[in-house]
Amino acid sequence: MAEKPDSGDIKITVSFLQRFQNEVLQTMVDELSTNKDIAELALTVGSATGKRRLLAGAETWEPARLLIEKYEAPGTGTGPTLYAQVDAIRNQLITLNDNITYVVGIAIKGEDENIKLSTELNMSQLGEIFATTPAPAPGGAGT
Repeated sequence: MAEKPDSGDIKITVSFLQRFQNEVLQTMVDELSTNKDIAELALTVGSATGKRRLLAGAETWEPARLLIEKYEAPGTGTGPTLYAQVDAIRNQLITLNDNITYVVGIAIKGEDENIKLSTELNMSQLGEIFATTPAPAPGGAGT
């Protein structure tokens, strides 16, 4: 914190980013990379409509067939659209994780005399660390 604890200012140091990475960010990246439900969702991206059996045995029932088509439709179905958003979030978190690793590495190795673990980062430095590419817009109506 700044001089006054109630000022609302947040002091972000390299060591704070390191703790955030170790205690929060790395767990999120690992979960998004290994979650079985996300892996299941990824199967809808490259598969032809009707190959996945959401309602096995009920494909001849018209409402079930329509539901499967809405879920699996390439590019616009709920499954592929949701996976694209989750994948974009995962990629942004990985980029953030890599950026923090880079800055922490500089501080630990002493490569820059102006960056130590206790260094309070300014807005320009934070902007570079937190810079990511914008997430893509949702692919379609996804129901």
